[in-house]
Amino acid sequence: METTSELSAPALSGVIPSGDIGFIGRDLDREQRGTVLDELYFEGDRRRPYLYRYTALMLFSAGIAALGLMNDSAAVVIGAMLVAPLMTPIMAFASALIQTWSRRVLESFLIVVSGAFLGISVGWVTSLIIPRIGPDTPLPEQVLARTSPNLADLGIALLAGAAGAYVTVRTEAGSALPGVGIAVALVPPLATVGITLGAERGELAFGALLLFVTNFAAITLAAGLTFAFAGFTPPRERLRQRAFGLVATTLLVLAVAVPLGFNSYYKIERSQAEVVVVRAVNDWDPALTVQKVTLDPKSDPTTVVVVVSGATMEENPAGLAAEIASATDEAIELQLIFEPVTKITANP
Repeated sequence: METTSELSAPALSGVIPSGDIGFIGRDLDREQRGTVLDELYFEGDRRRPYLYRYTALMLFSAGIAALGLMNDSAAVVIGAMLVAPLMTPIMAFASALIQTWSRRVLESFLIVVSGAFLGISVGWVTSLIIPRIGPDTPLPEQVLARTSPNLADLGIALLAGAAGAYVTVRTEAGSALPGVGIAVALVPPLATVGITLGAERGELAFGALLLFVTNFAAITLAAGLTFAFAGFTPPRERLRQRAFGLVATTLLVLAVAVPLGFNSYYKIERSQAEVVVVRAVNDWDPALTVQKVTLDPKSDPTTVVVVVSGATMEENPAGLAAEIASATDEAIELQLIFEPVTKITANP
């Protein structure tokens, strides 16, 4: 059986001899290399206690995330990110991949997959216990925010993966690890998958799952490259296996980048359309203040929801609908919500 002590020295024999002043590279001795690997792999007598802790933390973090998502609380969701234990097995997966440790690659991957299953299951159960959303009910903003990933999410995951591997190698920077956990969402998307499945919103569940896969693939790629630069290298005869692993991970990242690119395009398109709608409202009735604009381009005709506030609204909304249709050059269905504002001046 592979052990940390047996593999740490030969596997890391190619450490860059740049001392402790380089951006990543450092001259790790045998004890330091063993310490790094001990933080990633829990084998022998350490395996069972680690899996118990991992399972407990996954249940806790997924439960916190699910309740935070259902209550639309960003602060609670952030708390779930801090509790989540998924970053360690993903770092282990990237390290094993770059060093061509096939058994550790499989074991780390299975730990990640089992954690993902737990996260989705907790979200699904929560949606059944607290049935606040359904097929025809509006979803909380925190849930919707994780159902349409874009290229920005991919960039965040790449940077978080590199930062996670950097902190793993340079243990003196360990205080930054909680920030890495907050920066990249791992458990909240899984809870979102379960919640949206419970609400019978399959399309949104797929979007949330795509976000998790994006994070996993991007973190693996960036962390693997960072480990490689730090000197985590396999024996020369297995360099082709490492290249294959990196190429496969790169192709996965490129594959998920395609739908993310489309989502980014649609997001930019919606943002531009929202600006057009706000200008149309201002031209139609300058006395009104636009509070919120929501567009659903997937509906036919496009549904435009506009929330405005003001003292009065005397104009005919049909005129506003015509202005928006003319400005966007497409058929729309306008839903105008007016929130009256009463201003009272009192003298002593």
